[in-house]
Amino acid sequence: MKSISKAQATMRDLKEKLDLRYANGAAINSSRLAADAQGWPMLFLSVSGNEAEGQPVIALRIKGLQVPAPDQFQQVQFGYSPHTLELAREDGAVAGHGIPLDSDLLKAMFECTKTGITVLEKEIANGTAVTEASMNAASVVNELNDLYWPNKGV
Repeated sequence: MKSISKAQATMRDLKEKLDLRYANGAAINSSRLAADAQGWPMLFLSVSGNEAEGQPVIALRIKGLQVPAPDQFQQVQFGYSPHTLELAREDGAVAGHGIPLDSDLLKAMFECTKTGITVLEKEIANGTAVTEASMNAASVVNELNDLYWPNKGV
């Protein structure tokens, strides 16, 4: 059993914020909402909708964490929270070519970290388009956790 409502709402909010940040940008200037094979929300950021190999594309996906034990009917469960937010981009041989500019990547990272969700950065091999399949095959190169965990007494 899984509920993707929270993940979808977070992705919609993230899309609105990033659309505002990338408005009138010289590089990344468009976004497209999608869903992966399991129904988790995805967001593709690109230049004029061009998501081909070698183009600056940033893909975001919010996924829930699977609960270690199944329910009484042996069905897989996903926790309502926490989630992970995957951020993927193509690794280029030359900076600024085939990968997003540093300024575009920082805008996405900044908004992603403000969600409070663990961010998993993935680099997709040079010469491979940024897609759901390439995100699944890529390994995590950087994990960013929120270090501010307040207590009730603070």
